[in-house]
Amino acid sequence: MTAVPTTVPAELEGRIVTPGDSRYRLLRSTYTTVARPAAVLLPETPEQVAAALRYARDRGLPVAVRSGGHGLSGRSSNNGGVVIDLSALNRIEVLDQRARRVRVEAGARWAQVAETLSGYGLAISSGDHGNVGVGGLATAGGVGWLVRRYGLTIDNIRAVDVVLADGTLMHADAEHEPDLFWAVRGAGAGVGIVVAFEIEALELSNVGYAQIVVETDRQGRTLTQWAEVMAEAPRSCPAP
Repeated sequence: MTAVPTTVPAELEGRIVTPGDSRYRLLRSTYTTVARPAAVLLPETPEQVAAALRYARDRGLPVAVRSGGHGLSGRSSNNGGVVIDLSALNRIEVLDQRARRVRVEAGARWAQVAETLSGYGLAISSGDHGNVGVGGLATAGGVGWLVRRYGLTIDNIRAVDVVLADGTLMHADAEHEPDLFWAVRGAGAGVGIVVAFEIEALELSNVGYAQIVVETDRQGRTLTQWAEVMAEAPRSCPAP
């Protein structure tokens, strides 16, 4: 494993976890993959994210970015490189309740978002588990319980703050840096590190939940019939 010098930039003082740190065991791996990075950095601000990128670049180390670590690919950690863990960037703010405009930092978990917004009668179409990090899901599309009626998470993102590879912090929306805005909404990893999203939430109060169990046959006829029924079904229930 690559050894990391103990000296760190002033901006990252106290924000680096190496194999000798008691926190390392909890931070090194993802939900699906056991890994052994040389260091895990825990920035609290976009400026510290930029410093973390410089730290990795100056040492020639590969970089992985993690919000919640639930990605099935395991790309949010690595062996011998640097992991930039965004969990300390977890603030949630209602910018405009009337316009339903919400700012969510990438390291927040969706359960935190739901709990914060419920007091305002708002919600965001997101994933299907509260422990999933905002950043990974929101940049990958965002399929969850509300998707059929309210669309993917990316359908409701209105602006993003992104740290580029050279450390530049960019604010992008449909009018400003539109190509960057398009790219970070589902086009894959590597465009930059999204540190915050501005999202148009939806008004939601009562939620119904049910589980349906379907016995399938080896020929797949049941699944085919189920797909046909769902294709014809309305996207939302009629109002009572």
